[in-house]
Amino acid sequence: MIRTRREMILGGSALCLSACSVPLMNSPPEAQATHTRDLLVVTNRAVSQDPHQVFEAARSDTRFFCDYQISVPRDRNPGEFSFPRTPLDPEKQFFVADSRRFDTEPDFRHVLNQRVRAQPKGDRGVVLFVHGYNVSYPGAVFRAAQIATDFEMDQPMVLFSWPSAGRISRYAYDRDSVLFARKALAQTLRDLAQSQAEQITILAHSMGGLLTMEALKRLALEGDRETLDRLNGVVLVQADIDLDLFRTQVTDLRPFDVELAVFASRRDRALKLSSVLTGGHPRVGEAENIEELRRLGVLVVDTSIAPRPGPLGHSSLMSSPELLSMIASRSFVDRIVGGAPGQDILIEGLSLTGSAALAIAYLPYTITGT
Repeated sequence: MIRTRREMILGGSALCLSACSVPLMNSPPEAQATHTRDLLVVTNRAVSQDPHQVFEAARSDTRFFCDYQISVPRDRNPGEFSFPRTPLDPEKQFFVADSRRFDTEPDFRHVLNQRVRAQPKGDRGVVLFVHGYNVSYPGAVFRAAQIATDFEMDQPMVLFSWPSAGRISRYAYDRDSVLFARKALAQTLRDLAQSQAEQITILAHSMGGLLTMEALKRLALEGDRETLDRLNGVVLVQADIDLDLFRTQVTDLRPFDVELAVFASRRDRALKLSSVLTGGHPRVGEAENIEELRRLGVLVVDTSIAPRPGPLGHSSLMSSPELLSMIASRSFVDRIVGGAPGQDILIEGLSLTGSAALAIAYLPYTITGT
């Protein structure tokens, strides 16, 4: 118990330091962008009274649709993102170079279709990113732009930003916001399925994994095969989901052959804190129940052996230069696709000391999808 309390204090202190002020999206009009990333956003956050924040933590029954052109500085390490400051340094800080808000969902989908059609046939997909707990709206926008850039994504990315309070002390509020946002995310998936995208890939982090699975379960219980059939795969990164709950979610999705992959780490202190807050029950992203997940038909990638960025290790896939390089190389995916059911694959990549093991991919014992 002493160790658990120590981890809670260390983890809580680190998160408090990162959330002591509300980040803004303000950018001087004269700022010049040299390298930009387009980002479409759907959110059910309430509109903020502060125009620099745009949307806030309060919940809205209305979905809003936005389009951003984010300036991404070249002078930074992979995995890093920053908020604009005064004075702004475009060579070191992310900022909004251009933005617009759509009046209706069809207007949003029209722009999405334009970007999808810019890709070659057979590769006209879209990536949907769902952020996690303790994330402000500006933080979600800039993190999504960083991921799309560092993963070297060719396909357009859509961010779904749910009403997280963006504060470490509001864990219960965020969990309730996830339940509140299930319908909005499910409808967003329907919208994407009605676009010209040939396939949809979902990337969800932390508590965003819980929201994603609940939205997919909603679609499954409604029998929405048309939407679920458009899914290329669902990637849950260090998911903050109770293991028993996850088992029931997977069971509900099984008739629809939804491919699930879990990136997990035994060195994730934030998930250890979450486990304590929720009664000590294991979380899916803790990599403590790999065999059970494999029996459920889930691919598990254990990144515990990779260098851990930051004191918590809760965003390793998105902020570790080594893991980002591994994903962007595409060879990682090729090895998993070519693997056999039940196979264990040691994934190596380049680190500061040369070639080193970064992850172990545990393929499911049965593969039901494609």
